[in-house]
Amino acid sequence: MGNCRGMITLDRVTKYYEEAGTRRLVLDHISAEFGCGEFIVLLGKSGSGKSTLLNLIGGLDTPTSGEVLIDGQSLTRMNDHQRTVFRRQHFGFVFQAFNLIPTLTVEENVMLPAELAGARLSTSSIRQHARDLLASVGLLERANTFPDRLSGGEQQRVAIARALANDPLVVLADEPTGNLDAETGKRVLDLLDQLTRQAGKNLVMVTHSEEVIGIADRVLRLRDGRLAMS
Repeated sequence: MGNCRGMITLDRVTKYYEEAGTRRLVLDHISAEFGCGEFIVLLGKSGSGKSTLLNLIGGLDTPTSGEVLIDGQSLTRMNDHQRTVFRRQHFGFVFQAFNLIPTLTVEENVMLPAELAGARLSTSSIRQHARDLLASVGLLERANTFPDRLSGGEQQRVAIARALANDPLVVLADEPTGNLDAETGKRVLDLLDQLTRQAGKNLVMVTHSEEVIGIADRVLRLRDGRLAMS
């Protein structure tokens, strides 16, 4: 593990929300460490805190107490601006709703992360990288198409290409097959697994899909705000 990149460390992470004067505990002193090219799945009932934990790992939210470290760097100690910059440079996200920008072509959607992160590359280099990624998900011929012309499975494949655009340390996937039929969902899962493994990325996925258990390296279950190895 000498060359391990993107190790995720959770140190006594607690998260609660104030709702109508009462405190709702979602995550309760969670400590865990994973990474180095692992495919981690977070399972749990609806409302168990899976997406909350994913958002904390990705710096989209901050814990009430405790610390989240990525590659030894504390997200918790960063200010909002530092966290945004770190997130753009080191994370790739795949969401249930695809979240492609409808006014951009498929190619432009995949180019966007590099442009947002301020990559010091020429536009032609960024475009070529986007086209290489689209080829890897089998959609190069749709590069100039707008997202609304694609099927759900194709949109999610574009989202996977976009998630890998910045050579992230960690790819986070929140119910990536939730809007897809079973067969398309399985193809998307296999592709996500294959591409992140090839690139040596850490993949953390929230899902209800029991199929994932067979291909994940580790399955973690959230119950009553606590994390249990499965």
